[in-house]
Amino acid sequence: MKKINYYKKIFNYFKDKKFQIGLYFLLSLFIVVINTIIPALSAKSLEAITNVQLTNIIKYSLIIFLIEVFQRFISFKNNDISSKIQDDVEIKIKEDVSKELFKLEMKNFDREGTGFFAERINTEPRTLASIFQRLRFTITDIFTSLGIMIYIFYINVFLGLYFFIISLIILYFDIKRTKRWEKEQKEYYAMNERYSSDFGELIRGIKDIKVLNLKNYLIKRTTKKQKELIKYNYEIQKKDRIFYFIEDLFYNLKDLTLIIFCIVLIKSSLLNGANLLIIYMYRNRATGFISGVSYVYRDLKDFNLSIERLYELIDGIKYSKEKFGQKEKNFNGSIEFQDVHFKYDDNEVLKGLSFKINPHETIGIVGASGVGKSTIFNLINKLYSINEGHIYFDGVDIDEIKEESLRKNISTITQNPYIFNTSIKENLKMVNPQITDKEIIAKSKLCLLDDYVNSLKDKYDTKLGENGVILSGGLKQRLAIARALIKESKIILLDEATSSLDNETQDYIHSSIKKIRKDYTILIIAHRLSTVIDCDKIMVISDGKVVGFDTHENLVKNNRIYRKLYKKELVK
Repeated sequence: MKKINYYKKIFNYFKDKKFQIGLYFLLSLFIVVINTIIPALSAKSLEAITNVQLTNIIKYSLIIFLIEVFQRFISFKNNDISSKIQDDVEIKIKEDVSKELFKLEMKNFDREGTGFFAERINTEPRTLASIFQRLRFTITDIFTSLGIMIYIFYINVFLGLYFFIISLIILYFDIKRTKRWEKEQKEYYAMNERYSSDFGELIRGIKDIKVLNLKNYLIKRTTKKQKELIKYNYEIQKKDRIFYFIEDLFYNLKDLTLIIFCIVLIKSSLLNGANLLIIYMYRNRATGFISGVSYVYRDLKDFNLSIERLYELIDGIKYSKEKFGQKEKNFNGSIEFQDVHFKYDDNEVLKGLSFKINPHETIGIVGASGVGKSTIFNLINKLYSINEGHIYFDGVDIDEIKEESLRKNISTITQNPYIFNTSIKENLKMVNPQITDKEIIAKSKLCLLDDYVNSLKDKYDTKLGENGVILSGGLKQRLAIARALIKESKIILLDEATSSLDNETQDYIHSSIKKIRKDYTILIIAHRLSTVIDCDKIMVISDGKVVGFDTHENLVKNNRIYRKLYKKELVK
């Protein structure tokens, strides 16, 4: 039942192509009819050649030529129609699957790697979209071969039965081979995804790999997996080659037995020389419908496999999906965690975390590495779902809020914010396409970005390169803050955003934050306590819980863990 629903969903993509599909099959019918007529005309031509009837030779040759030219034209038009259908359907499937991909929980990407999903989203829509064209060619061949088979039965019923029996033998072995192929394809796809995941990681981390001098190690590791993949594919192909070798021997044996059988029929006056020549010419096409059936069987198996692999991403069974509510909400900026528990797989990170932050407060979050600081930000963004407890925004449970409302109202700025390979203006405008150039400049001034932009030759139209390669770390931070302001988020999260910056650049960022802090709720995860000393309050996290939540001065006096962190920094 589930598979039938999958079929319905896939075939829905072809619904608006009814006219093109109708024309496609009409032209395909013409091709089948032509392919069936040509053998009969060829028989007439051979008969004329045998009897040296020159006029008939020219007549039939001319008719065959004209019909074949017409067939070429129809085939060209048909291929053009099918290509357009395939391209449109592939685009639609990829678009919908991409939307579904963004609904998956982040733990799926943590476990499998992005290359795994990239491989699947690139491969399967193409397979599903192409099935239409692949089946058309095969079905056309099947009906053409059936026409030839019927014609052979018309010429000689004994030879018709001979070819029918041969076809059943071929079908039996083709089905067995396809069942083996299906099992092997599943394993091959799984191996290919693992290789693609590793290779994707190699490309994404190329800068760090160079710096760490891991090039040789990682290339060797990736190449090893590629060799395993190629070796497995070679074994599959080898089995296929053995099968085709045996199949070719069978065809050779078939040709030999055909000649012997035809001689017997001729001696028994059940077959003449002209018909022998016709049948021998079309001996391979006569059994083609059975090969066609086995190809359809394989194509459908391939289709099924692609559907299964694609809908594993969509149906939310194997790969869990994010769950959102239906409430539209404009945030004021209040955040509350109530007894929140969270674990990554079996590693419990938050153990009953509770706190409340009021609108327009600037809060620092500190603690040793691994205590759950970044996890708090991930949960606020709902990149992961909590195991127990509640998270509220302005008193509304996070699970009741629509995705669009949640993501629009929260912006996160990391140590290395993602910058798109486009212009400064487009990097800023993509989060709010309606914003004017004047407003972009105003927000950039708030973030101390505008002066730098105006020093560039192309100003806001300057192309930034891969992940903003032309920008320094501090400029990336300022651009990311400007993007958050243009997005009009009420909550801004800075995840150790200034920890890797020099003091002068850090001062620029702090100045930017001071300019905007009265209008936003800002949470800052800090590696250096000096960056959060002037926050309204500082939250101290230890062992997955809040162990202190007060001003810097009060925490130094009254909180042992914070005082220890602070003294440690003073010593440095």
